[in-house]
Amino acid sequence: MSNALVKKSLELISFETDVIKDKRKKKKTKSSGALDLIPVNHRIISKNKKKGSTVLLKRSSKITVYDAKKQLETKSDPTEENVKRLLLLSGNRLDSDTSEKLLSRASKKLIHKKKEEKPVEEERTVFTEEDFKKFEAEYVDE
Repeated sequence: MSNALVKKSLELISFETDVIKDKRKKKKTKSSGALDLIPVNHRIISKNKKKGSTVLLKRSSKITVYDAKKQLETKSDPTEENVKRLLLLSGNRLDSDTSEKLLSRASKKLIHKKKEEKPVEEERTVFTEEDFKKFEAEYVDE
């Protein structure tokens, strides 16, 4: 067989398989809602365990350069407010008494309440000195 005949036979076989595959294709189903229109990796969903249904929470969105510039322009600039706060902090509003109290507490570190120590009670025994001497004599003799 020549190369041309082999190529023609392969084309016929591939054509037949394509026709068979077309017949087997499933019919397209209608989309069930907005959830099917969003790609799977872009979905943020919440699943209801009792009902078994999913609820679309949010769609991811892409912003154009024009939209981003608009958003940046509408944002308020916090620098003025921050400068005012820093100026308020730099002013000394403490009187000398409170500043000295703060410094003394800071140097002492933490204030610990002193625990009241209970007087140690002497150990009492049921045995007398004579009993101990008897026991000692018996123990040493063995």
